[in-house]
Amino acid sequence: MSDTKLYSWFLGPKAENADLLERLVLEALRDCVFWRRNFHPEDDILITEKVRRRDEFQDSHALIQQEFLSLLANLKGDIPFYSPRYIGHMLADQLLPAMVAYFAAMLHNPNNVSQEGSPITSQYELDVADQLARLCGYTGPTWGHLTSGGTVANFEALWVARNVKLFPIAVRNAARRLGITALPVTLPDGDSTNLVEIDDPWTLLNLDPDESLLLRRGLSEAAREQSPARPAEQIGREVARHLTECSVSGTGLHSFFHQLGELGTVKPGVVLIPATAHYSLPKVIEALGIGRNQVVIVPVDAHFRMDIDSLRERLTRCLEERVPVYAVVAVLGTTEEGAVDQLHRIVELRDEFRSRGLTFHLHCDGAWGGYVRTLLIDAQGQEVETPTDIRRITQSWPDDETYFAYKSVQATDSVTIDPHKLGFIPYPCGTIIFRNTHVRELLAIDAPYIFSGEEPVDRPFIGKYILEGSKPGAAAAAVWFAHRIVPLNQDGYGLLIGKSIQSAQELAYWLSRELAPELKRAGILLRMLTSPPDGNVLCFVVNRQGNPELGEMNRINQAIYDELKFQPRSVIQRHNFIISSTSFNFEQYGLPAANGQASLDQHLETLGIAAGEFERVGTVKILRCTVMMPWLALSRGGNPDYGTAFAEVLRETIERIINH
Repeated sequence: MSDTKLYSWFLGPKAENADLLERLVLEALRDCVFWRRNFHPEDDILITEKVRRRDEFQDSHALIQQEFLSLLANLKGDIPFYSPRYIGHMLADQLLPAMVAYFAAMLHNPNNVSQEGSPITSQYELDVADQLARLCGYTGPTWGHLTSGGTVANFEALWVARNVKLFPIAVRNAARRLGITALPVTLPDGDSTNLVEIDDPWTLLNLDPDESLLLRRGLSEAAREQSPARPAEQIGREVARHLTECSVSGTGLHSFFHQLGELGTVKPGVVLIPATAHYSLPKVIEALGIGRNQVVIVPVDAHFRMDIDSLRERLTRCLEERVPVYAVVAVLGTTEEGAVDQLHRIVELRDEFRSRGLTFHLHCDGAWGGYVRTLLIDAQGQEVETPTDIRRITQSWPDDETYFAYKSVQATDSVTIDPHKLGFIPYPCGTIIFRNTHVRELLAIDAPYIFSGEEPVDRPFIGKYILEGSKPGAAAAAVWFAHRIVPLNQDGYGLLIGKSIQSAQELAYWLSRELAPELKRAGILLRMLTSPPDGNVLCFVVNRQGNPELGEMNRINQAIYDELKFQPRSVIQRHNFIISSTSFNFEQYGLPAANGQASLDQHLETLGIAAGEFERVGTVKILRCTVMMPWLALSRGGNPDYGTAFAEVLRETIERIINH
């Protein structure tokens, strides 16, 4: 497979494709000017030549030009994300087609809250959501949309999980109010029963999520059968009113559970997340009224993947103690380490516990790794059969566990994907995708001044079903157009991301197999925490051989980072290579897994850190590289060969710090 087209997709580290970008931006501007001038050309010109010649007008233009030059000067102090020398955070260059599409749509300023404010880009947004749903392996009717980022996407996923979990109780209570005596429902074990007659809240809280999502329509049909002579619209309004009065969406958590107290006790529900989960998740759980105390942290193993045996233990405890589980969250590409949870094994646990009477919403936080699934889709749109079908692009990635994890995304209930990360789309552009389109019914809010009830129900009234209101249609145009140029398969994004993963894997190899032995001969330890990494993020730690103190090791790594981090007040050329760093805290990374070992135990032991130091000090300073761009692999043998050049810069920096 040729790599040549990769070079056409970006402006380039040296702005090599500036001529194309300039032509397309100018074309977009001229097209917008033509459009404006030809909309009712008979209208008067408001900004006349007479106005333009006035001193105040000229002074204002002069001020714009002067301040614009100041803005450009200030922006030169920004971070060079476009350069192969930047391997720090999850930030990189933008796709050239995404940039020009964003610019073109921005001139029109569409607001994707509804078709009233964005007749074109609202449809683009729904097209993109459908494309990403198919990328996830979802089939049938789905629901998804763009968000400002992963935080809002995760919020909506857990918002749905909470509402779906509690919905059967609301439907049961509404049915009783309506005088409905029979509402058939299928239990997770396959048996059928009458929902109206179920008094045990535990049973209602452990229906399969897909079964719960069918209850609204089942309730409406039962109400119509009970009163066939009444108008359907009247019945629909009555059903909706009772559901609102009985549901957590209408009453709030406090009133909902207070009303439930008359019928039995239900312990507070929990959400299970790995220790590596994004920091947004505890905030989301708090904002939803579930409470941070109801977050159950699952330890991670030495690869920083959710420990499956620990997850089993916690789910077993929930089953035995009758603690409802709103959701389990798995991560495809953790923020710190890029680790990929063993989603296929989590799916197996979900299915096992479902058969035992414990159900939950399975959410996949693929904000970082969602687009990586393009490596599993061949040019004909079919999923590849083996990891070998991917390695022709990446050379060595993925291992079997990572491959099967990505294969299992289709078995989840929802997925967060951030196009503004590995989609290389301008900010802001996240997405939330739901496997079951019926989730919209639990979120809908009417706003008559935006959503006209007289218009067709298939019109894309996005804002009716989402947390956010106004949002830029330019983001939808950018990702839609990017997908037209860079397809969601191995010939497009798969090729691009595959080369970035190859770059990271080769860099990790150089550090662990070449630089680490060289440093060890000089009395310096370099430990790769992710070797090989699960994708294109790698973490490592440095220590002086013979040093048992974690505080001193943290000082060494902080000093290395201070040499290689971006300095906003420095001349840009001062920077050689730019990396990032993070800190692993004991509360999360010191949690013992089911085998009694915490994720960092083996790593710290190899680095010579005394037992108990992690708990005493509380944090471990970590050095981190994120390789988003493909240039390291493509520059092999060039001037410079960025991978070997970074290894040399890192070696010199480490030796200078250690020997200081």
